Formats: sequence, structure tokens, C-alpha cells
Amino acid sequence: MATDAPTSAHRHLIFPGDGEMARRCREFDWERTALGSPAEWNPALRVAVRTVLESPFAMNLWCGPQLVLIYNDAYGPALGAKHPDALGRPGAEVWSEIWPDIASLFDNLRGGGAPTFSEDARFLMERTNGPPGEAWFTYSVSPIRDDEGEIVAFLNVAAETTQRVIASRETQAARAAAERAQDRLRGVFAQAPAFLAVLRGEDHVFEFANDAYVQLVGHRDLIGKSVAEAMPELGEQGFFDLLDRVYRTGEPFVGREIPVALQRSPGGPFEQIYLDFVYQPLTDEFHERIGIVAHGSNVTEAVRSRREVEALLRESQQARSDAEQSEARYRFLADALPVQVWTATPDGALDYVSNRAAAYFDRSPEQVVGAGWLGVLHPDDVAATTERWARSVASGDAYETEFRLWSAADRAYRWHLARASAQRDDEGRIIRWFGTNTDIEESKRAQAELQRLTNEALEANRAKSDFLAAMSHELRTPLNAIGGYAQLIELGIRGPVTEAQRVDLAKIQRSKNHLEGLVSDVLSFAKLGAGRIELRIAPIDVEPLLVSVLDMIAPQLGEKGLTLAPLLAPPGLKVSGDIDRTRQILINLLANALKFTMPGGTLALTATTDGDAVAIGVADTGIGIPEDQLTRIFEPFVQAKRAVNPADQGVGLGLAISQRLARAMGGDLTVQSIVGKGSTFTLTLPRHR
Repeated sequence: MATDAPTSAHRHLIFPGDGEMARRCREFDWERTALGSPAEWNPALRVAVRTVLESPFAMNLWCGPQLVLIYNDAYGPALGAKHPDALGRPGAEVWSEIWPDIASLFDNLRGGGAPTFSEDARFLMERTNGPPGEAWFTYSVSPIRDDEGEIVAFLNVAAETTQRVIASRETQAARAAAERAQDRLRGVFAQAPAFLAVLRGEDHVFEFANDAYVQLVGHRDLIGKSVAEAMPELGEQGFFDLLDRVYRTGEPFVGREIPVALQRSPGGPFEQIYLDFVYQPLTDEFHERIGIVAHGSNVTEAVRSRREVEALLRESQQARSDAEQSEARYRFLADALPVQVWTATPDGALDYVSNRAAAYFDRSPEQVVGAGWLGVLHPDDVAATTERWARSVASGDAYETEFRLWSAADRAYRWHLARASAQRDDEGRIIRWFGTNTDIEESKRAQAELQRLTNEALEANRAKSDFLAAMSHELRTPLNAIGGYAQLIELGIRGPVTEAQRVDLAKIQRSKNHLEGLVSDVLSFAKLGAGRIELRIAPIDVEPLLVSVLDMIAPQLGEKGLTLAPLLAPPGLKVSGDIDRTRQILINLLANALKFTMPGGTLALTATTDGDAVAIGVADTGIGIPEDQLTRIFEPFVQAKRAVNPADQGVGLGLAISQRLARAMGGDLTVQSIVGKGSTFTLTLPRHR
């Protein structure tokens, strides 16, 4: 027992701590390994072993010529089922499945090569009792030398990034799915039988028009043009004022049989058509109006047919003395028209249907008149239809309703639009009702499909925002831990730090800071998309804010060799907004200006008033933005291909977040740019008086 005590105490000095691996190292029979007794180990190796065992970060030592493994508690999860049998065994045996991939690292270091650092390296590892599985690590391998410069071991610092890599893949897959859904939606809209167009902004600029719309207006060049530019003939017809009213009030407009005069070919004659259409306001996640959807159908043929019937009825009324001849003519024309024609007595009893209408139901006219028409009406529509018909019969007002009628050819009910008007005598008494039924089944289906696809797109957007928010929160915790432990190691709290290790630690911090910035952008975008950003609106002094922002970027200006133009801001000028969000927008704009301006260039920051608004401009003499990308750069996950240094590229959320924050504060963010000359971003906010 007297000889065991010193040996035990000596092992506590070499393998300090109360952790599992410290205990296992003290109990391990090192004499049966190539390293021999710990008492005879090189002092540099003993110092390295103590440093590794006391570190909370995952570390592993590859010791001696056989690269015998000594690792700490934090490294155990990386081994999986290989732990704890990996202790004291040659690394080539423990990691036999990846040894062909990593053996050259040690040969390189033995030959005087630089230490190795790799981010998100993929390995196929046997860490369970099952088949090999994928794993990703950010790791470094560097030599540990004794006082004579001889390598006694290799230090392996490792952080498993498997969960983050998988989460990144899932994010990319979700984004790709959302884009595919959007493309499918546009494809459906483009092929829809009803015409449809999307107008953006208060100038009503065409963003999308399907084939039916383009054909309706005569195959004009629409996209990117305002309605006034593309179809100037609509101005005198009141449509510009109507669009302005819908955009301003947010109240939709529903038009029935609206006449429109269109010049469908350059220099050609004006053609009058009739449309059933809806102007539906578009709003963003903040319920602010951003455009109008125009959709509907061309009912010209139905209107002309009905008007021919009405003209015929007027002629019939003027020629009552020749009633039999007029009735025969009317019935002949009624059968020739592409709609169902019917008449009713003043009390509302159906007394005539055209042969075309009766054939549609595969019945004789006698089977349909009277109450027989109720037999071809959908049972669910009977109550509402008869109640609406009774109101018109009682009041004499025009009759209009929609219901489903049985189609014998289709063996199914189809939607119809029914209209009827009363014929009156010279004293105003109703002498007969004249009506038509028009098949609108295809229009109904198109409207239902449009609503379904719109709901799916909204649900997909909400799911994407929730997923991005949850993912961003989950990534923050391990990122903060990585940064904290790297700082502790760099401060020397866990033992001396070599210059090579400081370089590796700096790489870890830069990678952590970059990823943390991306996570913050994704989280901010998700909150904006879900409408969960809280704003504290208050008066903001513009000049002090701009000075503080410029102070923050002053070091970067010097490093890049850029010149800052004199600040131009009226003293005492104030805006209404959230000061933190406003500063965030300006810092993002200035950071972009720094990225895309070559050494010797100039940056300028200005503030001017424009009525009740204040415009804060951030201008640079950088490389500029192509004209075709000026609007797309504000879309999420979109980047203009203009970086001076590819490493400056981000995830493509900065400008999207900045513009949405500006609009949430009652302002906007716009850009003007000329390739090769520079760009000017303008943040507009309400002026505080």
C-alpha cells in the first residue's frame, strides 16, 4: 500500500478532475500501450493531457507514433458506441472507417505543414451498432511539441455541426417547395379561363396578366407598365378613377356587364365589349394596400344575346296587334340564342321555355313550365331561389340570382346566372316577365380554384414563417455556447494558448458571428412575416442619429480607403419612428455601401424634407445595381450579383427586412442606381412636427 499511494497521487496530477474520462485515465493500464507509464511521458504530453481533460470543449489527443487516443468528457458523444473502449487505442483502429480520409492530415503536420481547420466536414462514421451514418464536424488538428520541437501528440478540437447542417438542408428544401408552389400557382393563373391581372402600387403597374387577359386587351406589352401607359383609352371611361378609389378605400368593386371600349390593335378601331369583373384590393402582412387583383369574364356574347331578346320584346310590345306573329318570331329567335330563354306571367308562374332550354334538361317544354322547373333546380337552391323570385314578382324589380340546374348531357348540376325584367303596359302594370339563364359553371370553377390556391399559398407562407422562427431560436443556444467557450480558451483560463490556437479560435469566432448574423436575419424576417415585430414609435432627432451611425462605421471607412462626404441634415429635424429599427436600417444600408464601393470611393449621408415626410439618403460611388434587379433586391432571399468580394454575400434578407420595417413605420425604402457609377438608397419616414 505504501508504494501505491505515490503512484495514485502522481496519476491525479497527470489526469486531474472528477470527470468520467479523468477517472478512466487514472484507472487505465497505460503500460500495455505504446505510450508506456505516464510517469515517463514527455512533460509536454502531460501538460496537453491535463489541458484536454479540464476543457469543457470537445478535445482529443492523438499521442505518440501510434496516435493513441486520449480524450475528454465532451468528446465522448462524438465517439458514440466506440466510447469508452476508444481510450488508449490507436486512432487508426478506432476511426478505421474514416482513416483513409484523415491519415494524410497527420503526415502533412509531421512534414512541417500548417495546422488543419475545416468547417462542416462530412464523414461516414460507425458510431452506433448499426450501419455507418452521415455526420458533420467543424474541427482543427494541430501539433503539440516539446521543448526540442519534437511532436509528441496532435490536438484535435471538434464541434459536431450535424444538426445545423441538417436544419440548413431542411430550410433550403422548404424554400424550394415554397418557390415551386408559387410557380404552380402562377401556372394555374396563366391557364385559367377567366381573365386575371395583378396591379402593384398606387400607379397600378402590371405585375402579372394571364393569357385570357392578354387576349382580351389585344396582346399588348403590359408587364412593368401602368394601366395608364398600357391602355390610355380607359382614362375617359372612368376606370382610372375607379382603380384609385379601390386602392384608396380598400373596398372591392364588383361590376356586372360593364361596357368597355378597347383599341385591340394599334391604330385600329375601338371595340366595345361587356365584362363581369371584380377589383379586389391586395394587402401585405401589415394589412397595408399594395395593389389590386382584377379578374372576371367576358360576357359580351351573353349581353348582346340578352339585348337582342330585350329589343325583340320591345318590338313585340309595340306590335301587340300582331301578337301571334310576334310570338312565333320571338320563339324562333329564342331557340336560336345560345342561352336559355323563358317567360312568366305577372304573378310569377313560368308559362314558356325555349326549346333549347327544354332540351338542356332532356324534357319537353310542357314538363318545365308551371312548377315543373323546380324539378331541375338543385334541392339546396330551391328555398333561396324561390324567395328571391317572389321578391322581384312582388316589387317589380329586375330579377338576378345564381343557382344550379340539371344538365342532362353532363348528368350533373351546373351553375347558371338567371336574369329577368318585367314588361309593362302604358300604365306601368306588369304584363309579362322575360328572362334568360346563362351557364356560368366554368367561371364558378375558376373562382373556386383561385380561392383554394390562394388559401394554400397563405397557409404555406404562415408555415414557412413559423418554421424559420423556430429554427432560428433553436440555433441561437449552441451558437452562444460556441462563442463563450472559444473566448474562455482564448483568455487562457484553461491553460496556455499557442498562436496557432489563437488563429483557430479567431476562425471559430468569425464563423460563429457570421452564422449568428444570418440567424438574426432569418428570425427578424420570420417575425415580420408573422406580424410579430413590436415597434416603439416616438420622435427621433435625425442629426444625432446620423452622427451616431457614422461613428459606428468610421473604422471600416478607413480600412477600405473610402471618403465620407460632409453630413447634410437640417438641425432640429425630427421623424416619427422606432429609433432602434431606424438605426438598424441605416447600418444595413451603410454596410452594403461599404461592401460594394471600391477603395478611393465616396459615401454620403443626407436628410431632406418633402412635405410631411423626411428622406434620408445613403449614396455611394460603388459598382451599382443592374436595372433589371432594382425591384428584386427587396424580395426575400434574393441578392443582386454585384459583390466586390464573394465573401461579402449574405443570405439575401437585409434589404427585404429593411423595406418591411420602413413600411411598418409608415415610410418606405427605395433605390436608384447606375451600373459603374453608384447607388442611392432612400429611407422615407413621417416627419414629426
